[in-house]
Amino acid sequence: MKALLLILTSLFFPFLHAAKEGDTSIWRSFELIATKGNVNSGSVKINLPSSQDGSLADVLNKNSALFIKYYSPGSLASTSMRGMGAQHTAILWNGINLQSCMNSILDLNLLPMFFLDKASIETGANAAACGNGAIAGAIILNNESKENSKVYGEIGTGSFGQFNFGLGLSVKLNKLFLNTRILNRQAQNDFEYYNIFKADKPIERMQNNQFSQNGFMQEASISLKSKHFFYFNYWYLETKRQLPSALGVSLLAKEHQDDYNTLMLLKHDYKINSKSSLINKLAYTSENINYFNLYYPDAYNAAKSVIVESEFKTQLNRSFEFSTSINNTYQKAWTDGYRPGIDRNLSSVFAKITWFVKSPKLKISFADRQLVYESKLAPVTPDLGIEFQASKSLKIKSNAAYSFRLPSFNDLYWQGGGNLNLLPEKGKKLEVSLEYKLKNFKGGLTGFFHHVDNWILWVPSGGASSWKATNAKEIESKGFEFATEYKYLISPNSFLKFYGRYQFVLSVNTDVYGADKSLVGKQLFYTPKQTGIANIQYLFGKNRVSLSTTLTGSRYSTADNHADGLLPAYSLFNFSLARDIYYKTFKSSIEFTISNLLNTNYYVFENRPMPLRNYQLTYKFNINYEHK
Repeated sequence: MKALLLILTSLFFPFLHAAKEGDTSIWRSFELIATKGNVNSGSVKINLPSSQDGSLADVLNKNSALFIKYYSPGSLASTSMRGMGAQHTAILWNGINLQSCMNSILDLNLLPMFFLDKASIETGANAAACGNGAIAGAIILNNESKENSKVYGEIGTGSFGQFNFGLGLSVKLNKLFLNTRILNRQAQNDFEYYNIFKADKPIERMQNNQFSQNGFMQEASISLKSKHFFYFNYWYLETKRQLPSALGVSLLAKEHQDDYNTLMLLKHDYKINSKSSLINKLAYTSENINYFNLYYPDAYNAAKSVIVESEFKTQLNRSFEFSTSINNTYQKAWTDGYRPGIDRNLSSVFAKITWFVKSPKLKISFADRQLVYESKLAPVTPDLGIEFQASKSLKIKSNAAYSFRLPSFNDLYWQGGGNLNLLPEKGKKLEVSLEYKLKNFKGGLTGFFHHVDNWILWVPSGGASSWKATNAKEIESKGFEFATEYKYLISPNSFLKFYGRYQFVLSVNTDVYGADKSLVGKQLFYTPKQTGIANIQYLFGKNRVSLSTTLTGSRYSTADNHADGLLPAYSLFNFSLARDIYYKTFKSSIEFTISNLLNTNYYVFENRPMPLRNYQLTYKFNINYEHK
């Protein structure tokens, strides 16, 4: 209730003061309502703060209304966007889709924010631009070549043996720019929790939950004769973690997992003339997942993808833009479920045309993508977006699209449970948004509707220990989102900033294939109806104080929505105090954070306890210099 009140205060307080003028702040966290740079016209985009430390999962959990599903700090983390599954959210890194061909998801805890320059969420209909897997939306990650020489880094320590260290060096030599980053993250994650399986619910410590990650990133770019721009980016991440057991389960298995991830991108931008350009990309991704359990044989899983893409863009005249691209993606995987290895080739053609009208300001875009896989045509993904500037302050946006998701390799080929007869999941979606902006105030209201056919599930087949992938049901997800931002100037050197986002979603089964219709009308399990965030920041001089909260509504842990499986709603409060330090070209900041301020005992998943109150201290620095 306290979290909901703070969220409502942050949402509605700005209306009381929206006419206040002036804003001298040089510090900005992020935009809950972004008005530029959308992947598609008419969709909603949320810019995330790229300066925060930790993983992508950590930043999404603290700064969005998405439901982030993770068993424990540092463990597998995925997202539920618009009431959909983790496999329905595309993860794009510099335009490259990172969803695993093995299971169609990506562990968000594997991606460190220190290696990213920009991150955003696009919750709208964008399947044509993102391709396979973007039924719910997309998380967009980018690196950008700023081409200034500097040394920068961060170091942090906190509760449960947390330690983060990142160091970067960028150098500009004439037209060549080099940027190198290294990273180390580790934690014991031996936090205290209440053991609800014992009569007196004693406080105990989590065991077998260590996490460590080392990473290296190399970025390079060069411009030649103003027409050719070459860009290269390489990541290598090595992550090792223990896997804690659920409450009431023996710890003797000592489960642990090692992940090795490689990302590589080579891009060539060719400016044909003032109106046209050609962009060529060659990308390579690989993942190795090694799983260990004392009671089972070691499991080794590996996958790789090679992506080749060419995109042509041109300004036809003052009112029309046109772009088209061709993409070929080769995927191959080896697992214990299909030891000889499986591969496939995905080829697609994409086209988009955008029409601009200056008065009244109107933007309409239409896009479509056709993908071919295994000599089959995938469902087409037309996308129509409209943006209308109704007044200086009010913008109306709408977006409608079809989308699809191909079955993963595990769904198709896993020994004993794969199903070669699976059909692609097919989705339809529509959203309408109102965005209002007046001086220091922004507000947004979005209504959305999603429908998915042929939803793929693993269901019992021939016994409790035998499962099979099948096209099991249809689902509908509908709801609304409300967001506000407001800055209130107190003096030339101080201001208050409020922002909040609230989402209500009903995600239910509208049909279940087969004779048993008992699940029709049931909310999808582990899908809360309500989520939200709110934050109040006070900046005075070089100091910052922040109080934030996140709200996660109740959710069912079983598909039949049985009352015994209802997990209670929870709200978490966080407090931080920070100070910026400047000296000539040296900039730094130190921040102290208290997470779970009220020591709330909560569960994201059933019988998976999460940390009580904990602390973190982080120091960041940036030194600009002129290389000679």
